[in-house]
Amino acid sequence: MRRTISAVLGACALTFALTGTAASDVRPTIIGGHDATETYSFMVWLSNNCGGSLVAPQWIVTATHCGNAAQGRIGSINKNSGGEIGRIDRRIVKPGSDLTLMRLAQPARSTPVRMAQVNPAPGSPIRQIGWGCTSHPGCTRPVILQEMDRTVLPSGRCAPGGGSPTDVCISGDRQHSGCYGDSGGPAIVGTRGDWTLVGATRGPGDNVQAGCGTIGLYTGIAANLPWIHQHITR
Repeated sequence: MRRTISAVLGACALTFALTGTAASDVRPTIIGGHDATETYSFMVWLSNNCGGSLVAPQWIVTATHCGNAAQGRIGSINKNSGGEIGRIDRRIVKPGSDLTLMRLAQPARSTPVRMAQVNPAPGSPIRQIGWGCTSHPGCTRPVILQEMDRTVLPSGRCAPGGGSPTDVCISGDRQHSGCYGDSGGPAIVGTRGDWTLVGATRGPGDNVQAGCGTIGLYTGIAANLPWIHQHITR
């Protein structure tokens, strides 16, 4: 059975009730990261409290378990200001996966991110970015985008969390991890101003009872590239 962040909501409901976060608003933030060191033109803050990646002027890639979103703020490191606001008018879910495309009513001016054709090799450096909780238990949500550099693991390391050989598995521990609020957001490889999208945040990569303090499971972009192109090039 495919395991996503949504599968652990019941176990975390009490924790987030204590912090004033409703269970329906529990989404995977980055623990152990720091304020973004650059502006990522493709980064999207969605109105459903998830992240996303602009992959074409009118299309955003995110996670299915995030649900619907009415709009997104694109190309700002501040989730409350800057960048541009795009209204979302359509949602396309890939069956049997945790991958969703959201269409903008009007093309964005921001520059989309390049998408990977192959998964990065184990041991490669990789960056996670998002506005998820910066602590757990107890959730502090940042206004400024967080980033953290980690390492790609063999995909089999995320099998206990429901990962497949086509997914991307990322190193993590209790001090360095994705968390609630990061769902759908990007895992990227490259250098400053020249990034490639390799994964969309899916959830914990091991069989834990909470979605933070664990290795990260990301839906692999490379394996889903034909499906993505099928829709964004129509």
